[in-house]
Amino acid sequence: MNIFVSQIYIEVGASYPFTHFFQKYLSKEITARVPASDKFVAEYGPDFDLMFRLSAKKDILEPEIKGPTVFMDDKDVEFTVFLPYSEEQSHAHVLDVLIKQIVDVLEGLGMDVEQLSSASDEIVQSIVTDPKMVE
Repeated sequence: MNIFVSQIYIEVGASYPFTHFFQKYLSKEITARVPASDKFVAEYGPDFDLMFRLSAKKDILEPEIKGPTVFMDDKDVEFTVFLPYSEEQSHAHVLDVLIKQIVDVLEGLGMDVEQLSSASDEIVQSIVTDPKMVE
């Protein structure tokens, strides 16, 4: 199972300046740290992947998770993570909240998230200190 992170912004003026390098890096880091669970495999199959789509909304106070949406032909299970948008938020804060939401979903799918949780600060720092990750 691979875990991917992408971005899709549907509200004008509510987006984060993360690049495709960020998406590739975070996807790789999560996939390396989170093995598929028996629950996930039983529900979707051994060859399904997970996709987390980052988005933002100005009118929410707490993150919202939409999904799962299952694409049988693509063998893909997708969740959209809507984060509360504010221009005052630091990139590190946004990433902390995003990873927490991803961890919550993964736990709900019965996955062991210990390695991801323990490395989250390191992952966030790698992203915010690399100029390729943020425009």
